[in-house]
Amino acid sequence: MNGDFLALLPKPSFPQLGPNASVVAPLQATTVFAFHCSEGVVIAGDHRATAGNLVFSDKTEKILELDSHSLMAIAGVPATAFEMARTLQTTFEFYRRSQLQSMSLPAKIRALSQLLRNNLPATIQGFGIVSPIFAGVETNEPDARPQIYFYDPLGAQFEATNFAGSGSGSGSIKSVLSFL
Repeated sequence: MNGDFLALLPKPSFPQLGPNASVVAPLQATTVFAFHCSEGVVIAGDHRATAGNLVFSDKTEKILELDSHSLMAIAGVPATAFEMARTLQTTFEFYRRSQLQSMSLPAKIRALSQLLRNNLPATIQGFGIVSPIFAGVETNEPDARPQIYFYDPLGAQFEATNFAGSGSGSGSIKSVLSFL
């Protein structure tokens, strides 16, 4: 018998990728953002966790409390981001207990940068990318205002003057916030 064996196989019901496949629109995933207001900082995000074109959870908490004076909003690979948050929580708590004072805000900001740089091999390979937003207030200054920082996946931090956004929907939310 002559014929094409692959033509005899049933066609898969899921979308195919490749040169002969129909184009599949990418699924929009994480959107987290933060902005300054008169009371301090508002930080928010969606609850969707995805893997490619599959939504595997609509109940994922992406705003994580690191200590009583700092929060992190995660965009990127959840496993890596959650591990970074747990590491920061432990680091901040250990410092507080061993030094009998809270870690300074600049030290917290640099600690997150260091974790992102340590994740560089996974980021370069494309499977461990995390792009967080950090909001915190300096506890050693009584009149300190909350600050917002956003990071690139390689660990560079940037202070946001008015607002910051991260994730696939960040372009849209930044456009809206720029008009407020």
